[in-house]
Amino acid sequence: MEQEKVRALSNFYREEFQRHLDYLESSGVGGEKPSVERVCRRFLKDLDSVCWRSDFPALAETLLRNFDALTRLSEHDPQRGH
Repeated sequence: MEQEKVRALSNFYREEFQRHLDYLESSGVGGEKPSVERVCRRFLKDLDSVCWRSDFPALAETLLRNFDALTRLSEHDPQRGH
């Protein structure tokens, strides 16, 4: 995959995951335990290196659908649905 495309994918998914994580934290889920916060920070930090995997788009889409099942953010903003 081209470096530019990987960077764009990484940025897009980082923003989407961050949106879901922010929502979970604001609703009292996830942000209360330091270990959960550490895992989330590490995941977002390592996203650039994970984006190089050939199966990353499918993996990220599945992860986002799972996050959305928890947050239901796509119901609030259908244009950003997954």
